[in-house]
Amino acid sequence: MTPTPPNPKYPHLLSPITIRGREYRNRMIAAPTLFAHSVYFLPEIRENVYRMVEYRARGGFAAVSTGELCVNFEEGITSFVDRPIDFTCFAGEDFELAKEYANRIKKHEAIAYLEFCHEGSRAETKTPYKPWGPDPYIREDGVQVQALNREMMEKICNDFRVIARFARECGFDGVLVHGGHGFNMQQFISPLTNHRTDEFGGSMENRARFPKMLLSAVREGIGEDMILELRFSAEDGIPGGMTIEDTVDFCREIDGMADIIHISNGLKWKGNRTQTFSDFFDIHGVNVEFAAKVKAAVTKSKVAVIGGLNDPGMCEEIIASGQADFVEFGRQGFADPDFPNKVISGREDYIRRCVRCFQCYPGSFEHETDKPLWERGMTKEQVAGIFTPAAMGRCAINPNSGFDHYPDRMPIPSKSRNVLIVGGGAAGLQAAITARERGHQVTLVEQSGRLGGTINFTDLDMDKADLRNFKNLLIREATECGARILMNTTADRALIEQISPDQILIAVGAHPAKPPIAGIEQAMDALSAYYHMEQIGKNVVLVGGGLVGCEVGLHLAGHGHTVTVVEMQPMMAPETYCYYRNALLDEMDKRRIRQVLEAKCLAFTETGIWIVEKGARHFLAADTCVYSMGMTPNQNTVDALLEAAGSIPARLIGDCERAGKLGDAVRAGYMAAMEIL
Repeated sequence: MTPTPPNPKYPHLLSPITIRGREYRNRMIAAPTLFAHSVYFLPEIRENVYRMVEYRARGGFAAVSTGELCVNFEEGITSFVDRPIDFTCFAGEDFELAKEYANRIKKHEAIAYLEFCHEGSRAETKTPYKPWGPDPYIREDGVQVQALNREMMEKICNDFRVIARFARECGFDGVLVHGGHGFNMQQFISPLTNHRTDEFGGSMENRARFPKMLLSAVREGIGEDMILELRFSAEDGIPGGMTIEDTVDFCREIDGMADIIHISNGLKWKGNRTQTFSDFFDIHGVNVEFAAKVKAAVTKSKVAVIGGLNDPGMCEEIIASGQADFVEFGRQGFADPDFPNKVISGREDYIRRCVRCFQCYPGSFEHETDKPLWERGMTKEQVAGIFTPAAMGRCAINPNSGFDHYPDRMPIPSKSRNVLIVGGGAAGLQAAITARERGHQVTLVEQSGRLGGTINFTDLDMDKADLRNFKNLLIREATECGARILMNTTADRALIEQISPDQILIAVGAHPAKPPIAGIEQAMDALSAYYHMEQIGKNVVLVGGGLVGCEVGLHLAGHGHTVTVVEMQPMMAPETYCYYRNALLDEMDKRRIRQVLEAKCLAFTETGIWIVEKGARHFLAADTCVYSMGMTPNQNTVDALLEAAGSIPARLIGDCERAGKLGDAVRAGYMAAMEIL
């Protein structure tokens, strides 16, 4: 059988390239997204961690990397490590656990990388060891950092040499040396962290000396036939730190020592603010201009770039224009591990493009007003459900992602069932898609003339282009999956009797809560604001600083309105956290949204609102008043449907069960359909 030729729209992105005798089948690389050592200390998710990399290899990526391993378990230890691994031993369980990564990736003819790192002065502390860095200093957490001397450097070089040999013996094709994000190599290059006056400080030639020693040690360990890719940040991203000019000079120094120089950005401990992890307010391809400068400066090394890439058209242009030789994908690997195969087969319009929402990787608390979740009343179990490695990898738009279930091990339906889904929002659409994939007959009923439900606001929100793309794709998949879709139709007893379903999934959504505050009828609910912008005056007061209120406030401010957000709690968007909240609050500051905290709205009027703040009652003038006080399930509709269903099994999914975020609705629809047997 003649293989299907690759999509002619992407000749550069799909062109193969050979490095050290190993062929990359295209220019797309799956970057690391979870600690490699998770398979050691979290055996309950081991299989799904392996599947994470395997699915990306199967999905057509040219190369796939594991997450990082620390090169030693002394002064170089990383997060979530509970025991050492002997990298000099090439047999036994620990060796086989690492080898399995290579086996899973290479099974699908992708190039397999093992990533490793040394975090230098930012390493975790473990008695009796202290972190080592270019300079001696006391970290902000009170930990003493020791300055590296020559003996210490030789010790770390040997650790790099040993783990590189370990990678070779495991069967990897190459290694990804993580020298960026503020780790030890970057610390030597950055003027912010290297103030040495010996042969390892001062000029770029001197500052690059230790990183070059490390790269030489890695090459000794892997030999001449394996690939060495170096991840490095373009900039520190903070005042006084390393700039792209420093990085370009450094890359000239190491040109040819690394086969591929992989340009990322920023510092791990300021991951959102330094664009180590870009957010949905950032442009796509945040590091492309940086990569292009490195590409122009080197002649022997290839250049790869990562950072908010989710559009194959943009990726094609990056390669075609010579700005980089490879494009790399991190969180996009969770959103759609079949990205390359969809590009190759001409189904690029069906890629689930990452929306950069941070559900897969929440990050750390960066914003000054953020508070740890345990200080917000969350239990240890709830916190662990968000921040442990086992909780990472869940994707808001790809419910078949994450480390908490095995889709192919779930029971297979005993026969095709007749399924009625009421409601064409995110939960109902995903339920229809999944139920059809499972072989069921599906009728989806939507009362309005439009599919999409609440997330249709993305057609109007200036910040939600990626979410709009997902909404449109969800609708397309549902309409093409073979489900019978009835628009402008009310699901009542007569319709249910006519369809005679075996199972009913109720996904009728929620509506904005309207608390009994005096004069509230003179105000507009936040979601309606998207559809009635012509009615909104210049000066807006928005009551309710939860996620919806903040995002609507940003939309209004982005359209030139002066916005004040009033919130009863001591922080804005209290239901969000870490990188997402940091991005949200930073953008509110950029758009000059005034925040009034710990204030209660007493009454709405035609010209503003009365509030009580810190015991004092006063008036906030406004041309338009808007309120955002949560969502309330459409209980009357639910009750009517349950009564009409009679003895037919019925299940609530999405916001009509519990108002939540998009990812909650998508996962609920998916799981409900998976459980129909």
